[in-house]
Amino acid sequence: MLTITLVNGTEKEYDLPIAEVDAFLNWYDARDAGRGTGSYGINKHSNNKGPFSKRKEYVIFDKILTFEVSEYTIQ
Repeated sequence: MLTITLVNGTEKEYDLPIAEVDAFLNWYDARDAGRGTGSYGINKHSNNKGPFSKRKEYVIFDKILTFEVSEYTIQ
């Protein structure tokens, strides 16, 4: 689970496979070091509402205040 808090106080929560969380962390670290794009697309997976075949939500690097990664095991 990836939870992102934006500078305006909005909190976004994404239930993602660990590989996608790791990809976000790699992007964030690279962007923090001055490399990479200013935004990151997060696949919305099961939150895909409507007739769409795929949906992504983009977060902007300089709008991220904090983020939290919570791991869990499916029983």
